Amino acid sequence: MNIIIVTACLAGVAHSKMCAAALTKEAERRGHTVWNEIQSDSSRTGKVTPEQIEQADVVLFAYAVAIMEKERFRGKKVLKVPIEKALRNVKGTMDKLEALAAE
Repeated sequence: MNIIIVTACLAGVAHSKMCAAALTKEAERRGHTVWNEIQSDSSRTGKVTPEQIEQADVVLFAYAVAIMEKERFRGKKVLKVPIEKALRNVKGTMDKLEALAAE
């Protein structure tokens, strides 16, 4: 499965990077391909490409602030989870993402 993980917190540093790393590790352990985009309230790192969006089976928004340009993901299956919940329950979040992809 191809997954896009977009994390967004105020500074785009600690929570976003920790969450992206933990979710990516779990997804890759399960055999999935992952692309990450880390956002803050004013910038982003690793902006996913239109090609990656097209290839993605599902998208995860783990957020503490609004996701920028979320309209790019229109038509995709999207799971939205507060970033702290995603960090506290990485396996459960990945289970929900896999279930969404299977729908």
